[in-house]
This record gives sequence, structure tokens and C-alpha cells, in this order.
Amino acid sequence: MTETEILDALNANIGKRVRITFDDGFVQSVLIGSVDEEGFLHSGPDGTDPNDFWTRFEGVTLVEPEISN
Repeated sequence: MTETEILDALNANIGKRVRITFDDGFVQSVLIGSVDEEGFLHSGPDGTDPNDFWTRFEGVTLVEPEISN
């Protein structure tokens, strides 16, 4: 995904859980809190507080909706 596509996907999913794939291949399911021009606030894997962590876009390669079973 391009940075613009990542930004659009994150903005469309504020308040929702998504799967983030990082450039090192690590995949994490997080709740998106907010998005700014350089990165985004999100929960940890426990999903409790969507403002626990801030991550730059440059480390993200893919944003997908979380599929619940």
C-alpha cells in the first residue's frame, strides 16, 4: 500500500480494530484511536486503550479490517 492508501485506510477505521502489517513482516491487531500527518495512535494487542501507542506510517506496509469469527 502507498502511504496515501495507508492514511485513507486508517482514517476510515478510527474507532475500529484493524490488522497492521509492518515492514519487518510483523502483524498486529490494534484499535485505531486517531491519525495525524505523520502517524497514528492505537491500542496494544490487548485492545483496551486506542491511545496507548503512536506509530509512524513509514513502518507500515498494509492495513486490513479485522475479521471477527
